[in-house]
Amino acid sequence: MANLKIESFQSNSNLLKTLAAQDENQEWFDFATSKAKVNRSGSDYYQLGDVQLALRPVNQQQWSFYTTKDDQDLTTAPLKIDRDWIVKNDSVLFTTRITNSSKNNIEVGGLGFAMIFNQIFTDNSLEESHNNSSFVDPYIGQDAGYLQVARLNGRKPTLLVVNGGNTPFEAYRPLNDDKTKRDVHFEGFYEWTAFSKAYFDTNWDGKRQWNTPSSFILKAGEAKTFTLKFIDVTTPDKIANTLIENSIPSVASLPGYVLHGQEQAELTIHTDKDIARIHADPETAIKITNGSSHHAYLLSRLHDYFGQARIVIEYSDHTTQTINYYVTDAAEQLVQQLARFHETHQWLAEPDKYGRQHSFVTYDNETNRQVLDEFRSYISGDSDEAGAGPNLLMAIKNLYMPNKNQVHMLEQYVDDVLWGHLQNKDYSIRASLYYMNNDIMYSWNKSRSEETWRAYNYPHQATIYWVMYRLARNYDGLVTNHDWQWYLNQAYQTVMAMHQFCGKDAFLYLEQYGLMVGSIHKSILEDLKNETWTKQANHFESYMKYRYNIWANLQYPYGSEMPWDSTGQEEVYTWCDYFGDQPKAVKTVNAILAYTPLIPHWGYNGDARRYFDSFVYGKREKITREFNHYGSSLNAIPILDNYKYHDSANLFKLEVGYAASTSALSSIDQKGFGSMAFLTDPEFMEFEPYTSDYGQAFYGYAHDAGQYIYQQSATRWLSFGGNFNTNNSQIIFEPTDAFRHRMFIHTINFDVEIDSEVVPIKSAVLDLSEGMLQLHFANCDVAPKNIRVKTSANLIPTSSAQSIRGAYEFSRTSDEVTFSIANKSPKNNVN
Repeated sequence: MANLKIESFQSNSNLLKTLAAQDENQEWFDFATSKAKVNRSGSDYYQLGDVQLALRPVNQQQWSFYTTKDDQDLTTAPLKIDRDWIVKNDSVLFTTRITNSSKNNIEVGGLGFAMIFNQIFTDNSLEESHNNSSFVDPYIGQDAGYLQVARLNGRKPTLLVVNGGNTPFEAYRPLNDDKTKRDVHFEGFYEWTAFSKAYFDTNWDGKRQWNTPSSFILKAGEAKTFTLKFIDVTTPDKIANTLIENSIPSVASLPGYVLHGQEQAELTIHTDKDIARIHADPETAIKITNGSSHHAYLLSRLHDYFGQARIVIEYSDHTTQTINYYVTDAAEQLVQQLARFHETHQWLAEPDKYGRQHSFVTYDNETNRQVLDEFRSYISGDSDEAGAGPNLLMAIKNLYMPNKNQVHMLEQYVDDVLWGHLQNKDYSIRASLYYMNNDIMYSWNKSRSEETWRAYNYPHQATIYWVMYRLARNYDGLVTNHDWQWYLNQAYQTVMAMHQFCGKDAFLYLEQYGLMVGSIHKSILEDLKNETWTKQANHFESYMKYRYNIWANLQYPYGSEMPWDSTGQEEVYTWCDYFGDQPKAVKTVNAILAYTPLIPHWGYNGDARRYFDSFVYGKREKITREFNHYGSSLNAIPILDNYKYHDSANLFKLEVGYAASTSALSSIDQKGFGSMAFLTDPEFMEFEPYTSDYGQAFYGYAHDAGQYIYQQSATRWLSFGGNFNTNNSQIIFEPTDAFRHRMFIHTINFDVEIDSEVVPIKSAVLDLSEGMLQLHFANCDVAPKNIRVKTSANLIPTSSAQSIRGAYEFSRTSDEVTFSIANKSPKNNVN
């Protein structure tokens, strides 16, 4: 039996009604749109098998555009088109033959193939979307490019679309003339664009594209054939092997496709082809040297280059592969610049009639001004994701990298804006401080701005209180307005108020969903326990158990205000894992991996699918695939948690999780402005001018920032977020993430984890023969009361140290500490 089956429309054998593969129950899953609930019949809608062309006679300037959607035979075009679908050797081939039947040579500057898969959520329940719909992710890599189509639920089958011959993947062009409504239910259809020069000339406004736009000449009487191959794959983690099996180069760049400062990446190309040339575009961006094995190359930043760059691989068979990288400053430098930008540009120091004075506010990088009067009230109101984001960001930054002036500004925010103003005395959180005289969907009047039912507004402010508790607890004289007990109680009361004001009797009953930044609730609970606030801890845990029980009884507990979302999974996973529900926790991770691909591209790699946030929170107000949005770094939290504590041998999860976690760093420009997202459609290709909800993305990065070390074999070590070198049985690690507080080391025999809560780690020495781990601490700007180090259970201090509030405490004057490694043979012994 074939792995794939196809069914054409009765009215047209060139167009597919069904393209299906078997799932784990041997039932057929259709990747095409047969299960979509919207009507898509007629010439207003693209189907699988539609082809788009842009043509002009040689030496003429004006392009003419044609699509089989409007005219299946292209009767007005100077070219003849023939299309054919066949099932062959457990795959499906779509072949298009273009013949120049005219007497003139024709330049083909646009050739695209509509990729119409069911990513439409309109009128679906969450169960229907997860069972019937798919996510489509492109690797726009020229001759080695591909599309992966993964089911929402993360289960088999996965569909892989590759170049079947003469069909490079040059661009990924939106089909905006398809009449299927593009909104929060549907991100739109795209085409596999093999040649794109005509679109670049006419529509893309000279924006730098993933590949250099090109065209070709079809001489009079000449014909050319183009083929796409559709392959059934079990799950996305099997794609790399499938590419190799089909003689398509597969690449891996470790730790990823972003070069931070002096960090190096090792690019390995898995192929039987000979490489004729490999180079960077521009050549001044990336230095390429030979790596340690065949077809391996070391990549490093050149001349302080900043921005996008391509690696171009030319094979001896005249095919080409491209890989898009992003080159940026070191992580610590980026975060310092980010905080300074907030301090100098996003701090509202002047009196304000809405009570926002002494808060960090959204910024418009296009007009170089604070956004204080957006018609969407929540963007300017210090609450919601966009309004709360800058204050959340500054709190989290100062938790790991405290600055006295910035901490004082946070104290002012808490006392002058948050408590008793944005937050009522009953601990409820208002929707917005800013309001207008309107009463429409996004532009609120005063009454609407004072509503308190939106549960999503609570974790951001609770996080700020929790950070201030930690700073007051661990530093003398850094926080002076209140004691640590007050801040911890505020965090506790804010979360418990969510139950009162956002529960079953409230509008939309939003406490039933997993919340963005909801992983902070676990941190608050741990500190309630550490401080032996037993009554509060019991109430808090009971509330989280109540919410977990809601999710435990749902097939796919990933709902939100939106019809589909990638924001609830973070907290759903957190509490499923906490309460021992591993089947639901694993199910959640698999759902995340379905929309978080491992793709050789700086933006798509680890990018948890987001497409409507510019429309809701951005200045451009566009529906388009977005990079670096908070969905990515927040969804990294479950991936990396599951990797560390349940599946640490799984390099795939580490690669995806690390890429998703660090994606937020690429949104920080050289001034320190942090954009909410990068807009990817070819006519945009730019960072959103608004900061908006970038603070939530930064929270996700900070939550997991650290150095991840992975022992792949007896002699091969990999490092994500740091450097290392070996000396016999000793391996010396130097973290290069922004904060240098965490290390997770996976070896063949055991795992260890370190969290230096208040002092950065300069280096660590792992001695395998002696079973020892030695930490060397770096200097810090603000000295803590004591050095605090939280460790996995198998690390035991060799010197006397007390375990206080869940961490070992050492004298603040210590510059190094040593741990012995116990129980070195069992796996997954990290707590």
